[in-house]
Amino acid sequence: MTYTFHSVKPTPVIWDALTTAPDSSIFFTRQWEDYLHRMGVNTLLIEVRCNEETVGYFVGSHRWLGIRIVTAPSMGTGTYSQGLCMLHETTQTERIDIYQQLAQYLFKKHIASYLQICDYELRNNEDPESAPLLDSAGIHYDPRLTYVIDLRPSEEKLWQRLHYKSCKYCINKARKEGLSVRRVEEVEDIAGFALRHSQHLQDMMRRKRSKGLPCQRHKNILALCQSLFPHHVLMLEVMTPDGLSIASGIFAYTPGGTATYFTAASLEDYMHLCPNELLVWEAMRILHNEGVNDLILGGVAHYKKKYAPTLAFVPVAIFSRYSILLNMRKNIKLMYQRLMYRGKNK
Repeated sequence: MTYTFHSVKPTPVIWDALTTAPDSSIFFTRQWEDYLHRMGVNTLLIEVRCNEETVGYFVGSHRWLGIRIVTAPSMGTGTYSQGLCMLHETTQTERIDIYQQLAQYLFKKHIASYLQICDYELRNNEDPESAPLLDSAGIHYDPRLTYVIDLRPSEEKLWQRLHYKSCKYCINKARKEGLSVRRVEEVEDIAGFALRHSQHLQDMMRRKRSKGLPCQRHKNILALCQSLFPHHVLMLEVMTPDGLSIASGIFAYTPGGTATYFTAASLEDYMHLCPNELLVWEAMRILHNEGVNDLILGGVAHYKKKYAPTLAFVPVAIFSRYSILLNMRKNIKLMYQRLMYRGKNK
């Protein structure tokens, strides 16, 4: 199958079409584009046609790092995956074919010399150690593993799956200590929540001796919550009986689609009360009741196993006009991240 590609400007009509696509997610919405715009990232939108019919779109971003690169998603923004969003059901083999032709289009038109894609639809759930279709196509890729919670079972079954000692016990303890979970539902409460969440993150980063990511800074957290509110963001905080916020989390989602664990953190002085487990469990309950199918936890940190997730291999596919760039991809990633940090420090 031969495909043609055309750069287009984002319009409400296109975003409406992407929102209803079978492989859509929060990362293919105008709300997420608004958040990325506030982060200083400009969306690259390419229409995909077959036999003169529009069959889908490629959503990503482009940067100049001494060479022209296109990434989907943009690194350092908390965007988990982007790439193709097709208007009809598409197999992994078809998606790979489109990506190969797209790469040649970008190279020929001098739009990019390097293309990097993390497409959630290319995940391998059965044997999370490789990407056989990418191997057979001769496409370079970097491994990326993530835990995913299937939220489709009943709330009772979700509870039964939780690990007892590391999760159920902690949730029950938090409740006995009088902790409760508050959901931000009013627009005037967003600013206060964003400030408290930033403080929780700063406390966590201090413990880990980490500077964090650009997307974890206060103004970017505020931008995310404002852009996605009210239908695409779940803002939760754990409260003590006397009204102190000791933990908080943000989950971006589309009702009936998928959700992603954006950020969560708690204050060190109150961790013995087990607020984190209560926070994630309440998020699971709420997202389940809103029809969300999967919660992407975004990584394989050991503590996430207590929520009984499954392991998925989501490859980062890499296309390069020059073979030497394939050996420089780690340097390209570092350059990109430094550029993001520099931009956020201005």
